[in-house]
Amino acid sequence: MRKVSSAFFMELRFQTFFSFLFFSFLLLTTFHCSKQSDIILSQYETALTEANSQNRKLIVVFGADWCPDCRTLDGIFANPETKAILDSQFLVMKVDVGRFDKNLGLNERLGNPIQNGIPSLVVLSPKGEIITSTKGGEFSNASQMTKEQVLEYLYKL
Repeated sequence: MRKVSSAFFMELRFQTFFSFLFFSFLLLTTFHCSKQSDIILSQYETALTEANSQNRKLIVVFGADWCPDCRTLDGIFANPETKAILDSQFLVMKVDVGRFDKNLGLNERLGNPIQNGIPSLVVLSPKGEIITSTKGGEFSNASQMTKEQVLEYLYKL
């Protein structure tokens, strides 16, 4: 009969332990992502209901904190002239896509507007129908856009 070394059992325990840790991490990550998606979809549904009740269009802005073009668009949206137009005709919902790894369920639901970069906008009627989407990356160079160019886009809606 052949003897099995204690090193073999130690290595086996080590592998089992790290396999357990790895699968636990995967389960927790999946659970967290699922909950995050549920939250953003719930916020989206609430925003649609509010836009409908106020008879305003909903602008869903997909972006991220690390994105300079997204920060520029935020600044343009905060400009008093732009803000006045937005406040009178639209409801704006911002969606953080992280590093293209967050809130992708809503992105898919709205036709994958981030496929050619962020920031990306989807504009919906008060009834929830998509009016337009910047799937072509129209705002992905927002840091080079002027306030007037953004306003021109909004006026067309």
